Amino acid sequence: MELTAGAVEIIACAVLILVSVTGNAVLIYCTWRCVAHRLPTSFVLIFSLAVVHLARNLVVNVMNIVLNAGLVLQSPACKFGRFTATLTATLAVWFTLYLSVFYCVKLYRLVHPLSTAPEKKWRRHHLFTVFFLWVAGMAICCPLLVFGEKATHLIAENVTQYQYSSLLYTECLVNYSSQQLELFYGKIFLVIADLLPLAVLVLVSFRVVLLLWEHKKATYGDIWIGCDATEDEILRASKLVIVMMFLATLLWVSHFVLVHFLTDLSSYYFMPVVLDVLCSGYSAISPYLLLLINYKLKVQLRSLRSFCCPDVKKPIPTDVKKSVSESVPAVASPYN
Repeated sequence: MELTAGAVEIIACAVLILVSVTGNAVLIYCTWRCVAHRLPTSFVLIFSLAVVHLARNLVVNVMNIVLNAGLVLQSPACKFGRFTATLTATLAVWFTLYLSVFYCVKLYRLVHPLSTAPEKKWRRHHLFTVFFLWVAGMAICCPLLVFGEKATHLIAENVTQYQYSSLLYTECLVNYSSQQLELFYGKIFLVIADLLPLAVLVLVSFRVVLLLWEHKKATYGDIWIGCDATEDEILRASKLVIVMMFLATLLWVSHFVLVHFLTDLSSYYFMPVVLDVLCSGYSAISPYLLLLINYKLKVQLRSLRSFCCPDVKKPIPTDVKKSVSESVPAVASPYN
């Protein structure tokens, strides 16, 4: 039996929800375990991104499933859905940019060490900035709670134009009070709020690439430096930030272009699935990249995996341990 467009969209949204909820739930759990004693800035950013991604999938994609299942959403649900979709998309871009700038600065200090110790009060400023981004995002998207509505009359007039039901494009629209408000707020201000941070994110990523190149070319003579977990974390996070930049930028630009030409492409069978993947793909994939940034998160992930799937190992006899420890010579430090 041939699947309808609505059934395919339900399957796609269910897969996105499953992948996103699994990754973000593990990410939130590992981050919460890591901040039991102290609250590093990187954990605050990672936790905020996980909450944003989780909210997007649990609200937007669940509503898409409800719509395609034949249930009817009322105007309050449409307002909340449009507000959540816009807010989570904007905050995801902002927090990704802030995370990129954060590790770009740490990478710069790694390549060009400071002559004096950094001030510890900057952690308070970072926490305030994260809180400010949450408040600013909600303030920017609040008009959608006022002007959002269920487009019942538009659906009746354009039954032949749209072959599917979607929370963001056909069912729940934004009816602005004037054309000027729609132009300056809906088509210019909201686009700039996402597009400008994405442009800055690309520039920051280029800067990260240059700093990684400088670090690779740096020579330290014949001095033995050893392995530093903090340095490895900064280098690994800087590389992952570049991957997240490409992922966020490509998905956002592709989604924006397709929505702009949605009137011409709405009759295609695969359009609902493509739009859902472009809209929620970043929130589904990025948690698995964020789990690799901090080594403490990897330790918590290993402990969670060992708790779920414990390995049964035979105990090693004491005499065997003693003989092995005596046979292996200790490695002396070059500084001795």
